[in-house]
Amino acid sequence: MYRKPWIWTLLVLAAGIAAQVAASEGEVTESFFIDLSADPIALTHNGDMVTGVAPPGISLLTEPRVRNGIALLTKLRNADNEVIGFASELETFPAGADLLHDSEVVLDTNWTLMIPGRGSLYLHQQQTSISGELESKIMRRSRESDEPWRGEWVVTTTVGPRADGYGVLVGGAGEFEDVTGRFQVIVTFTGFEPEEEILVGRVEFRLFMHPPR
Repeated sequence: MYRKPWIWTLLVLAAGIAAQVAASEGEVTESFFIDLSADPIALTHNGDMVTGVAPPGISLLTEPRVRNGIALLTKLRNADNEVIGFASELETFPAGADLLHDSEVVLDTNWTLMIPGRGSLYLHQQQTSISGELESKIMRRSRESDEPWRGEWVVTTTVGPRADGYGVLVGGAGEFEDVTGRFQVIVTFTGFEPEEEILVGRVEFRLFMHPPR
């Protein structure tokens, strides 16, 4: 379950239907995950958005050069659902953008995945929002019926900056030093609790890596 202060990040994340993509020759694939029920640690923005920040009292991004941004810190899991590290997201969007209703807005997002004992990865992507579709298809209907939504809606957030619509694996350290490649962020929504405004699901970082030669 994903509690109300975090809903903003989920609304901004969703971007398009996810597709199963095979690795190209020479690529190594690996996925990491965020459990939306348990893993988020902190979220902040400029304070003017439709949902709150967390934890209470966290510093807001009110200064002119950072007010069009979102910062998120969360735990990170492996494919066996074990917590194995941390992930942070720094995101910026155009001034005056309507992130709830304008699906054409492009956001710049940088993710850092830190995995103690292995190393770290730095990822860059561009993404758009289908927050309005999420609100109308799932959240609003569930509120109006006062019934929880259960199902599966899989969307991918990543639309660039690569020409093929993938994000870029910019760099890494430790085990991931000199690794290059591409990635997608894929969000799977599986439930919504209208009384508590809780979204249920997980985020997947699907990496396609070229090890150094």
